Amino acid sequence: MKKLFRYLLLSALLGSALHADFDHKLDLDDEGFWGAHYDVPKYSAILLFGAALYEGSDNRFGKTAWQSLDAAIMSQVIAEGLKKMTGRLRPRESDSPYDWNEGGASFPSGHVAGMTALVTPFVLEYRADNPWVHLLWLLPAYEMEGRMKAQAHWQTDVIAGAVVGFASGYWAHGRDYPLLLSLSDDHVFVGLHYRF
Repeated sequence: MKKLFRYLLLSALLGSALHADFDHKLDLDDEGFWGAHYDVPKYSAILLFGAALYEGSDNRFGKTAWQSLDAAIMSQVIAEGLKKMTGRLRPRESDSPYDWNEGGASFPSGHVAGMTALVTPFVLEYRADNPWVHLLWLLPAYEMEGRMKAQAHWQTDVIAGAVVGFASGYWAHGRDYPLLLSLSDDHVFVGLHYRF
């Protein structure tokens, strides 16, 4: 019952934010510190892929790395599907956050979805052992701000991206085995891996 209440409260807050003109264009700042937001998800995924290959999927860290990569892939599939369905214009393409179904690709943020998906399995796995793991949430937060400062996304785009990424990470973390690729001392599995 508490979970249902939280979801309803979150939905009400998001709905209120949309109604209250929550979305607005930020001043363009795509240089220096904020300019790195393009590369953070890419390099994080490359680093995790290397760690996952090195560790395999038989130990805790390796398994979590593979879950993280599965989550990132899942988040990108969902984000791209939603972008095609909604067609929202980016802030650099329009001054109005209400330009939906115009062939745009603003909603939701794929960068934020991917970065959130990459960190979620690690936070879920190690939060009881080491509370410092929650600092990983700074990476998607940085990505959210950077994407808005680049005028690539509205505020609701990055929030939706974070929700997609978290849901993908939560789903991947709950799996006992990786979805697409599994490496261990005695087997290698490549392909869609799903048990019914």
